[in-house]
Amino acid sequence: MKLQPVQIRGVMLDMARTLERQRYYHALLPRLASWGYNAVFAHFTDDQGCAMQFDRRPSLATPHAFTQAQMRRWIGRAADMGLAVIPEIESFGHTRYIHGRRKYRALAEPAAGHFNALNPFKRESKAILRDLVEETAEVFDAPFIHAGLDEVNFGASPEARRALRSREKWELFADHVNVMHELVTRAGRRMMMWGDHVLREPRMADRIPRDVLICDWHYRGDVSPDTVARFTRKGFEVIGCPATSRSGDLVMPAATTLINLQRFARVAHAGGRRVVGLCNTMWLPCRMIAGVEQFAFALGGAWFEDPEADPAPVLQRFVRQMFGLKRPAKVAEAIWSLSATMATRDEFWRMIGIDDHPELGLTACEVEQAEALADEAGYLRDVLRHHRRDVGDNRGDYDGLILAADVAIWAGRVGVARTRGRAAPIRTLKRQGRELLRRVKADWRRHRYADDLRERLQRAGPEGRRSVPAVDLTAAVKRLGKG
Repeated sequence: MKLQPVQIRGVMLDMARTLERQRYYHALLPRLASWGYNAVFAHFTDDQGCAMQFDRRPSLATPHAFTQAQMRRWIGRAADMGLAVIPEIESFGHTRYIHGRRKYRALAEPAAGHFNALNPFKRESKAILRDLVEETAEVFDAPFIHAGLDEVNFGASPEARRALRSREKWELFADHVNVMHELVTRAGRRMMMWGDHVLREPRMADRIPRDVLICDWHYRGDVSPDTVARFTRKGFEVIGCPATSRSGDLVMPAATTLINLQRFARVAHAGGRRVVGLCNTMWLPCRMIAGVEQFAFALGGAWFEDPEADPAPVLQRFVRQMFGLKRPAKVAEAIWSLSATMATRDEFWRMIGIDDHPELGLTACEVEQAEALADEAGYLRDVLRHHRRDVGDNRGDYDGLILAADVAIWAGRVGVARTRGRAAPIRTLKRQGRELLRRVKADWRRHRYADDLRERLQRAGPEGRRSVPAVDLTAAVKRLGKG
């Protein structure tokens, strides 16, 4: 089958969950352009905050948010490098950045659990969304505005219950999609939205305009072309959205993430003319050692251009460009192998004893895996250390890779020591854990804000205790101290 080149090749930056220092975003632009991207999706609103100041709704902005002048400068620099910056305004679910404020608390849909919603039946909700869309269109010059619309939990408010007496929930959802479509269209932009609710309730596809550009996201390794085909058969254009960082990752992008990137690229290139793009999504960067995601950005850019691209030369070029190494092969191979070795978030939790059932202990197979992880990560850490003296550029990001390996080594050794119950290794690992905590926190401050770190370390919400590697290490060190 002849492959169809994709028009939009983007990276999505989760600025709302973790706002990096602005120098990070500026330094990233030329790299993204060199890796083949032509778009940056700015996910700057979500439950955790709003990363741009709005003149009409100033209370929404979180600390260190971009001013509009700063955002325009970044957008202008991106344009100089051939990158369009596409904004996303969460407009239904993921809206605690609005109704989490005391001023707007009455606009929340009552909800249990993590997912939430802005009450779409309140007049003030629509007024806020209108202000956000109009002001966003004044700042961003891309032809699109992404309206979010994923992972929505609504239906419990008095207004929703009354509406549900005569209509189904999916119909009410479609109504809100159409409200957002009207707002975005009036602002002179084309609307994008996530596709999960349309997949869940296919009848919704017949109630929303066909010019909505659907962002189809799936983060497993077994990517199927079926969902893309369901949208295109209905007449929608689609952007495929794999991930560099997903809910199952911790410390650095793991092998399943890279598999997802490549396989989604294959699906998109074979999907026909209505598959117009790919977006490499970077969710919750707070779960990652700062900067270690960039090798996956480079791989995604290559696979978005050619899904069968050999990763070895791509990573060698990345290492040469990023770190100034004249002989990049060994380091490139070490990065690839470290990603393949890296445990998932659940596996990390099991090893360091902060899973839901720590009293069960690790199985014999898990102990063997923990020991193998520590050994392999130790070898790769030594390779990276050996070549560090030749690093000419971005040494802090290079040290982040070494730190990621050290966290993996420590977690594996903790898993083995906890199971075997040897006091001396546990005391040593507790001391090493405290040192790792110091290094992880120092690494955070390279790209990020110290007060953001403190807030996340203290917060007990659904994305709190287990979001940042330092939090996991803190819990594990305390637990080791009681062993």
